Amino acid sequence: MEYKAAVITMSDKGAQGLREDTAGDAVAAILEKNEWQIAYRNLIPDDMEQIKGELIKCADSLGVTLVVTTGGTGFSMRDVTPEATLAVVDRQVPGIPEAMRAESMKITPMGMLSRAAAGLRKRTLIINLPGSRKAASECLEAVIKPIRHGVEVLLGEAGDCAAMHLPNAANAGNAGNLGHTNESGKAGEGIMKAEGIVKAVCISEKKGEQKHEIAEAYLKTDHGIEGDAHAGNWHRQVSLLAAESVAKVQKSLDFTLKNGDFAENILTEGIVLHQLPVGTRIQIGAAEGEVTQIGKECHHGCAIRELAGDCVMPREGIFIKILKSGKVKAGDTIKILQ
Repeated sequence: MEYKAAVITMSDKGAQGLREDTAGDAVAAILEKNEWQIAYRNLIPDDMEQIKGELIKCADSLGVTLVVTTGGTGFSMRDVTPEATLAVVDRQVPGIPEAMRAESMKITPMGMLSRAAAGLRKRTLIINLPGSRKAASECLEAVIKPIRHGVEVLLGEAGDCAAMHLPNAANAGNAGNLGHTNESGKAGEGIMKAEGIVKAVCISEKKGEQKHEIAEAYLKTDHGIEGDAHAGNWHRQVSLLAAESVAKVQKSLDFTLKNGDFAENILTEGIVLHQLPVGTRIQIGAAEGEVTQIGKECHHGCAIRELAGDCVMPREGIFIKILKSGKVKAGDTIKILQ
């Protein structure tokens, strides 16, 4: 279903005709790509009362489902978009700006300085984005899919329980596919699975060296893989990447990727790793771990990025800390525990 959205840009220079609204254009393009109808756009100065008036008009008069603002979320004395937003909403939705800040901080620590807010005014969701085209695009892309479900709940077209639920340790072994099935009874594409397998285990004995595959590894509590040069990091002890993620990059290459080429310690199959929330507990072979980070900034001089023009690890790789020691090898089962 296509819902109506409004895009409002806050910029003193833009309102004076001294700057193009590139951020607004980018935001509108992302919304349209995700099947939102742009019902209203405007470019206004960083003025508290004007911003409040626009937000109220969009929610109360135009009846749009989503209002996305760009600009006015920084530290300048003229940056008042969050204050205007919080003044007109009935309920705050703090998780959305938290998720956007987390995404921004993968790219630059300056992401923590965003004061963006989000909230609900009756049946309208209002979200603040940064003022730059790049930052606004990155932040919106990070939350655009969950937003759709939130709007469906807001409009009474879906229930809160439609969100993903992970099995606990008692029933993880019988969980199978999580989510809905299609008419044939088979799990649809993209449905989260609770169980997969280890495709390969890889380490590098020295930092800066390419990882290579090994027959078996020992995952040590609060350390990582014994013998791996990158073990010991308190929250990024072991890296995991799905074989499905690697396959997407492989399609565009004229050479064959090897296990460990993306600096992953454990290559998996059957679980969409980057959909697992931070805090998810998983069993890998005889060991157990907890997801601590989704993705990371690609390191300088990444060989795969230079050869392929892309590195999937920053987007879809995950990191875990080891909670229970144990051995792991190719063919072992991976289970989502909690």
